[in-house]
Amino acid sequence: MKISDKVFGAVLIVFSLAVLVHSRSLPVLPGYKYGAGFFPAFTAVFLLGSGLTLFFRNFRVKTALVQLGEWTRSRALVANICVIPLNLVFYMIFANLLGFVLTATVMTTFTIWWLRRKLLSSFVVAASTAVLTYVFFAKIMLVPLPAGILGL
Repeated sequence: MKISDKVFGAVLIVFSLAVLVHSRSLPVLPGYKYGAGFFPAFTAVFLLGSGLTLFFRNFRVKTALVQLGEWTRSRALVANICVIPLNLVFYMIFANLLGFVLTATVMTTFTIWWLRRKLLSSFVVAASTAVLTYVFFAKIMLVPLPAGILGL
């Protein structure tokens, strides 16, 4: 798949303008010239310049904005790509209700099963990965993860 530089340029322009607008709302510490919004605004100016360059560099050349590759004709390959965003949506919806361990186990089990079609080994790998991830982040690194119905 090939995406035109015009599309990436437009995305960069919109993103950089959003960062510039938001950086203006960040607080300035008394007695300092530069506040919390200085570095984001400084970076956004360069992103804006890059976006404008990408957008206008080949503006007169008529090309398709998106050209799909050969792999997009295969429903299985497109479905494989769609599993990841669907997992993210599933996590956003169910993480607080089920908790991190159950949500990660379900997501990982489904993903491995989808790609390899072996349910038992998918579940074993997913459950052990979710528990090890939980222990590392919640207990060792002290990162708060959603507790859910298990109360972990």
